[in-house]
Amino acid sequence: MTRARVLVVACLAATLLADCGGDARRPCVLLVTIDTLRADAVSPDAGPEATPSLSALAARGTRFTAVTSVTPLTLPAHASLLTGLRPARHGLTVNGVTAAPFAVPTLAEHLAGAGYATAAFVSCAILEHEHGLDAGFDVYDDDLYVPGGPTAPKERRGDRTIDAASAWLDTASSSDAPWFVWTHLYDPHAPYAAPGGPEGQDRAAYQAEVGYADTQLGRLIEAATRAARGPLLVLVTSDHGEALGEHGEDTHGVLLHQATLHVPLVVGWEGTPPQDAPFSSQGVVRDDVVSLLDVTPTLLATLDLPVPDGLDGRAVIEPAPPRALPLESAAPWFFYGFSPLAGVRAGVLELVGAPRADPCDWQLFDLSLDPYELSPAAGDEHPLRAAVPSTEAEPPTRASGDAQALAELGYVGGGGARPEPDAPCRDPRRATGFVRALDAANTALVEGDPRAAYDDLVGLRDAWGDVPELRLFLGKALRGLGRQPEADAELSVAHALNPLSTDILLEWGKVLLEWGATSPDAATRAKDVFDRALALQPDLPEAIALRALHDVVFGDPAAAWARVEPALVGRPRHTALVVVGARALRALGRDDEARALQARLVPGG
Repeated sequence: MTRARVLVVACLAATLLADCGGDARRPCVLLVTIDTLRADAVSPDAGPEATPSLSALAARGTRFTAVTSVTPLTLPAHASLLTGLRPARHGLTVNGVTAAPFAVPTLAEHLAGAGYATAAFVSCAILEHEHGLDAGFDVYDDDLYVPGGPTAPKERRGDRTIDAASAWLDTASSSDAPWFVWTHLYDPHAPYAAPGGPEGQDRAAYQAEVGYADTQLGRLIEAATRAARGPLLVLVTSDHGEALGEHGEDTHGVLLHQATLHVPLVVGWEGTPPQDAPFSSQGVVRDDVVSLLDVTPTLLATLDLPVPDGLDGRAVIEPAPPRALPLESAAPWFFYGFSPLAGVRAGVLELVGAPRADPCDWQLFDLSLDPYELSPAAGDEHPLRAAVPSTEAEPPTRASGDAQALAELGYVGGGGARPEPDAPCRDPRRATGFVRALDAANTALVEGDPRAAYDDLVGLRDAWGDVPELRLFLGKALRGLGRQPEADAELSVAHALNPLSTDILLEWGKVLLEWGATSPDAATRAKDVFDRALALQPDLPEAIALRALHDVVFGDPAAAWARVEPALVGRPRHTALVVVGARALRALGRDDEARALQARLVPGG
């Protein structure tokens, strides 16, 4: 948070505090987001025993039954929840990117300016601090390492996240300052494997994950209630849902349908709420349509803090007339080169189209008559068309983070901004079978079966050969099979199709680096490819590590360490940087330093 933003928010908060007596302790605030949680996976829709902790909170407060996410991906949805801006306005349009600083203060920045101690505890690599969601938090715990766990974890189980949050709450309870804690649980996200529950890709395994997350929610609310020493405002929601096969989508991220947009939202109080506080009535059920964009303004208004102008959301303390709520899916464009999807939700109506496709095919659904969106009406001439926002990101956006982590968490693609097309793009709603094939190939590669991935994809080349992600995944499979010349050819085509993708460049460089052991030409080309990736993203850890590895392999460990050492300052336990840095140090005869660096990958090291 910049000094100017702190001063503005603090001055506004001080004015309000003076108006209400000055030194009254504000309520503590607990915000919980349960990743990938469909609205119909919680009680009462899923049965009374599905989510008893959430039901208990709803009995003490308000349950919203018509809540829409703005986008079906973790990072952009959370950024919208924490800012009140839709993705194209805050810039984090997909997972794995970073953007310019947000145009407005985040919820944490507002509360920090009002005197709150702030802490966040997240459960997956998608929400690592480098993407910018740490703004305003005194503590941003994205350390996924656990004793006995992997050296490069991509997520942590809910009980461990709650343990970390509870430990912080224990210390916060001794302070007179109010606190704001955001806790993120990742458990319902695929793959579904709740402790003691069934594993698989079906609804039963998913529902077991939901139940496990609800148990951890109960633990957290108990710990937070003890720590608050007074009234505690609790809001629980999700970033998006899960398709579970509906509309041809196995998980989420591409399509805009209720399966991945409709999420739960419950607001309630623990302890005795302040007099006349919003949401203090018990057992209220609200069926007015609201958005995750409304979370930040609603919490600020509930706490009598100023709500900034210009947000895409609004405070929903009381029901208000319907409005057109934005819906966006940039993933088809960013990951596949297909048209993005855009739309609006207005009351029971939902309008969705593919603005870069020809035809755009605007589809209108009346959710009161067609809740599963099986019978669209033509929406090209509907008045809601005028309310559909642009999907063009306003702040500059670039890829950032760990592409391998995204792949291991089930996300295909990676990236970089697409060049402008010369012709209309494909409509992603007509490409669900292709996307599922890429998902299956990604799973096979993560599980170490490049042969299965190649066999699944090679037959798609004639029809989909102009999609760079297909060429990328064929290159990955061929590399896994040890067929470097063929992989080189596929990745050369992929790069020509999307020259701004660092993922393609890094995979291509790996192929050439491995081939370089027997081909001097390939070794030289590998260096050039890694340099191209660094020219696009000079601070990308994977690019730095691979370029440094090339230095080590071909006899220049001093240059390798000169690359890695400054990069480790911001990412001290990044696996690739640590491993390559230790190798460079050993090559320089600095074995003690190499061992100390390698120890960082040992939990507690």
